[in-house]
Amino acid sequence: MTDLAISSYSFHRLVKSGEARLEDTPRLARECGADCIEVATGGTLGPVLDEALAGRLADAADASDVAIAGFALHADLVTPEGELDERALEATLAQLEAAASIGVDRVRHDAMWRTAQDDLSDEAWDACLWPLTKACRAIATRGAALGIRTSIENHGLFLAPAWRVEQLLASVQHPNFGVTLDLGNLLWAPQDLLASTRSLAPYAVTVHAKDFKRPSDDPAAWPTYPGGPKALPVAMGDGDLPLVAQIDACLECDTSPLWVAEFEGPHGDVRAEAKRSFEWLRKQLG
Repeated sequence: MTDLAISSYSFHRLVKSGEARLEDTPRLARECGADCIEVATGGTLGPVLDEALAGRLADAADASDVAIAGFALHADLVTPEGELDERALEATLAQLEAAASIGVDRVRHDAMWRTAQDDLSDEAWDACLWPLTKACRAIATRGAALGIRTSIENHGLFLAPAWRVEQLLASVQHPNFGVTLDLGNLLWAPQDLLASTRSLAPYAVTVHAKDFKRPSDDPAAWPTYPGGPKALPVAMGDGDLPLVAQIDACLECDTSPLWVAEFEGPHGDVRAEAKRSFEWLRKQLG
């Protein structure tokens, strides 16, 4: 059986409303039928990971007989002026230490964030590539010393294009550095989803699977890239992404990534929809 987890982010609506705590997500994962969870922390997803939080999550996971397969960390490693943010880098390195304290061996970290109002041009990307390279290389190096495989996600507007992720990988050139390939996040750039999946799949340490309907005029739909269609997060199998073909493209690479089911939808019962998404992905993976 392929390694398969569910993301704590699937239960973010419950955490945000106060109905559940982040420490409750291992139990919620177990209720979905999962025996592994990837825990997302920081930014809008809750507290920054430290050793105290890691310990509480480890205890909660043990109580639910669920393994923490990885952490997904918020980070913004380049300043608005295009310089390496040393404080953000140190904060990310400290979170690696916290992950290592409970034996987690896989960490995805963000790279940098830009809004639709910022300069998203290729020239702006070129200016940020070297400071981002230095940050990712430092994180990968520390991760290797701690026994943690590090990866970057195609996440946000600036790193949505697959070719930019590939360029960053080539620039970092570290054997401990890979990609968390999010099949849905590819929507945040004007690119062919299946071709972009194929280009990144050989580097995938982890694969995030989720689904969207697009275009959507639902008030809860998300804007994608500037000028692009709005997309509504839904349970896997209910959207119109070429997920089956994307999953097959990843499986053909035979890189044995960790697969993570995500449910982000604003509608429906969170527990039921997260479980349905997890079961759909498990069926596709065989």
